Amino acid sequence: MIRLDLDQESLRSIRLALSPLWETLGSLALLARYRGAVPSPYAGWVHRARRSVPPELMDLVVRQEAPFLKRALGYVPDPSRSSLQVELDCLRQQGDERGDERLAGLMEEYWNRAIGPHWTSIRSALEEEVLFRGRTLAVHGPEAMLAELGGRVLWEKPRLTAPYHLDLTRTVHRSKLVFVPSVFSAATRIFTSNEHVTAMSYQARATGFFHFVGDGRPTEPTTDRLALLIGGGRARVIRALQVPKTTTVVAESLGFAKSTVSQHLAVLTAAGVVWRQRLGGQVFYQLDRSGFALLEELGD
Repeated sequence: MIRLDLDQESLRSIRLALSPLWETLGSLALLARYRGAVPSPYAGWVHRARRSVPPELMDLVVRQEAPFLKRALGYVPDPSRSSLQVELDCLRQQGDERGDERLAGLMEEYWNRAIGPHWTSIRSALEEEVLFRGRTLAVHGPEAMLAELGGRVLWEKPRLTAPYHLDLTRTVHRSKLVFVPSVFSAATRIFTSNEHVTAMSYQARATGFFHFVGDGRPTEPTTDRLALLIGGGRARVIRALQVPKTTTVVAESLGFAKSTVSQHLAVLTAAGVVWRQRLGGQVFYQLDRSGFALLEELGD
């Protein structure tokens, strides 16, 4: 368990950042942790990804002895480094250990096979997460944002508590705080801290697109009562809107044309099943209470 006692100056310094490197590490931790059955919604992705992991890379992840990997786990994400290649180059510059280049190459190979094909959807989901949390931070303040992170992250001033594989208690004084949303943080939490900055991953809300990453195996046909009532397309849109999303993200996650999603959203909004809200320059959609009730009754 992580226990962070935060002073006011540190609270005021909170920022959010994305990190392809942390996504890579989180996904590898998921594969290492679950050798058999995998929790929803990752089953289809894991079935494919396991065939994409270089055995040498997985062995290094499990043993956690490689200096390059240790530096990766201590890396602090920076918004100016927006690609895995840039982040890996930053790690290369921090050391010149034997085997660094080999491990960096294995991570790039794994990324290209397992994460790269889904990165557009993942990145869109993470960008919306940052926008959503950033809005809360700007309008209601840092304490409101921390209180809403979820995923068993608890805020009781002045302490932030989060599940972790080690038992740590830290006083964060006049330090920058970086929160990194991740679609893979359910498997492991990445945490790093020094005298200048403390960074921690947390589970992003939008992981629904993993439900649509098939494992290549045939599935038994089932009766979808919600689809029978309102049509298959609208049923899938409803299931995708359990967390706020834009039209573009819904379209990408479902593999639908944006115009098709727009038509479904217009009908669902008019019916009072979905609400819309503009945040910044984007319009978000989410299920209203009647939409959640419909999903609970017929969504199986």
